[in-house]
Order: sequence, then structure tokens, then C-alpha cells
Amino acid sequence: MTKIKGKLFVILSYSPGAGKSYFMLEKGAQQLKLGKKVLVGFLFERHRKSDVDNIGGMKIAYNREKNIYNISEILEEKPDVVLMDELGVSFKDKMGNVRFVYEDVERLIDEGIDVYTTVNLKKFQGINDEFKKLSGIGVRKQIPIKFLEMADKIFFIDRDEKLLIKDFNSNDLFRERYMKSKIMNKNFSEKTLEKYRKLSYKILENYKEKLEVIERN
Repeated sequence: MTKIKGKLFVILSYSPGAGKSYFMLEKGAQQLKLGKKVLVGFLFERHRKSDVDNIGGMKIAYNREKNIYNISEILEEKPDVVLMDELGVSFKDKMGNVRFVYEDVERLIDEGIDVYTTVNLKKFQGINDEFKKLSGIGVRKQIPIKFLEMADKIFFIDRDEKLLIKDFNSNDLFRERYMKSKIMNKNFSEKTLEKYRKLSYKILENYKEKLEVIERN
């Protein structure tokens, strides 16, 4: 008997700070109200001020102090839905091996668990080069494009460029070391964001049958 796979919901944006993680937590809270067992499997808190206060009644299933999770412990909980932030993040497991969040997302889906995950569109293989041509900013650790192909639903969080810049300059989004980053400051220029936004809509035409745009303006 073939095991039924879980569904994959990918939450995209064209820039950090658009509200992907917050939206993911909202979707998790909705599933919780429907009676599903929902785990916050991972929230990436190293570079930004945390969204953890927005988890509602969902259980946190990762080590907040070390900002790392254990996939075996998540599976032992037998959840219906798991929220996995930042699809392209990598870390070392207990054996010292480098793992990516997307590897564990695939494992959860194979176990019949629905997954909501977040990622910037430019981090995918075959797409990153197009973004790099616009700004010179590349991504070394890229995500296999198959995760867009296999997604059951894609949410694109669209926030106006000027509002993103206003949010960035408020110092309420990211931790100090990232606010001083040359790459972050280059990213949050109106010219760069305008190009990124336009390119994102062009790319997402390929996925319009399963795309939902969420405007945060």
C-alpha cells in the first residue's frame, strides 16, 4: 500500500522582512483551530527579532537557545502539520554532518506530514542567477528547484518596496550585525527591490495555477 505524502506549502517573498514567517505562523494557527496537531518545528531567529510571541497554542519543537531542531524528536511527536522556517538554512547535526532544512522538509512530507515553509525566491537553483544579474548579490547555498515544482500551494508575500525600506530603517526587523551588513543595505535599496519584485512576478507566472498573492501594504 502506497503511503500518502503530506502537502507542501511554500511561502515566498522577493526580500527579507516581507512577513513570510509571520504568515506561516498565522497558517499554523488556522490549522490548530481546525483540530490539527501543529508543531513549530523551526524558526530562524539568528538574524531577526523573533516572531515566537505569535505562536498561540502551537508547541515549539526546537531549541531556541541554540536555534536548532532535531528531526527525530519532531517525528516522534506524530504531528499533522509542521512549520519549518527558512528552507535554505543549513546546520551541523549531532554527527557533525551538514544538513539543510529542505532535506528534513522532504522527509516530513514523505512521512505524510503537511509542511509550511518559508524562503526567498532568489535562493532557488536556476533562479538565483537571474537575481544576481540585477544586483550582483548571489546565494552560495541554493535550494533544488524541485521544491517549487512539488509544492501543492505557493503563497507570495508582496510588500511595497517603500514599505520594506521603511521597515528596514526602523531597526525593528533585524539584529544589529545584519543591519550593518553591506549586502543587506544593498538589498534594501528601492532600485534593487523594484527589480526583484518585477522579476519575481515574471518567474511566478510558471506557477500561477497554484499561486496565491498575499499583499501586505
